[in-house]
Amino acid sequence: MPSGQQRRDWRDWVGVADRLLRIAIAAVACLAIAGSIYLVGLFLVTPERGEEWTVGRRPNQFYSELNHDRQIFSDATYASVLGVAHNSGGSIEATLEALVAGADVIEADVAAVDGQLYVAHDPPLPFIGPRWFRGPRLDRVWAATYGADAVMLDLKESSPHYLDLVVDFLAARQYTRQVIISTRSPQALQRLHRDLPDVTLLLSVPDAATLRALQGNASLLAIVDGISVRHTVLNEENAAWLEDRHLLAFAWTVNDMDRVNELMRLGVDGITSDNLAIVSLMGGPTDPQPIAPATPAAGGVADG
Repeated sequence: MPSGQQRRDWRDWVGVADRLLRIAIAAVACLAIAGSIYLVGLFLVTPERGEEWTVGRRPNQFYSELNHDRQIFSDATYASVLGVAHNSGGSIEATLEALVAGADVIEADVAAVDGQLYVAHDPPLPFIGPRWFRGPRLDRVWAATYGADAVMLDLKESSPHYLDLVVDFLAARQYTRQVIISTRSPQALQRLHRDLPDVTLLLSVPDAATLRALQGNASLLAIVDGISVRHTVLNEENAAWLEDRHLLAFAWTVNDMDRVNELMRLGVDGITSDNLAIVSLMGGPTDPQPIAPATPAAGGVADG
């Protein structure tokens, strides 16, 4: 039988373990309370952040009448460039509103939540997404895009499982719409080039460094159809390089008519805007048209 000293030592260890367990439980409870207070405070101070985590980023879509004196090209020349409604797939209402305005392309940011594809600018936090995320499912936005010339999917992830979901989704649907995919991941582009050969693939280019990296990457140049580029990156030199290689250029996000005209002169193929008036100006024929490099608009000043 254990001695009295051994029994006391054992009880001491039990007491220490009990105290440590209580401290650990209290610490976890405090962290949970602090985290909850932080999230509530964050949602109150920056409600747009809470909105992103629960329903996705709402489109910044608006309509601001254009000054016709600043439209220096003919209507047909503007219509030769695809009008992309920025993040319009973020809600069914914005999608329909953009289509009514004559958008050629509906853009949707795509994230995965609990094994399903949703339209969301940023992937929801893991512990929020499966329970509370209420953004639109991609299949519902897809159904609402009937009548668009094309759908542009901006992929926000690049994991193998995520790409499996994208490939499976489009394999059954891509021939009902022209599909453009934009991503910053070269690895994702390689996978999609192999599995979705009929989809138009664009490297997302947020800065000049990314464009320089593409210019030096022969293997990537061999599989991409063009770039989706922050409009400030484009200049005459870069535009000429893209044209020489027959690469598409979709510029984002442009809400200023003077910059629209500058990009037209550079020969871009698509312009992404929050302003539905600009999207409407770009809006071409209602029948789907093949996505191909546009003819540069330099010198195409409207008569009168």
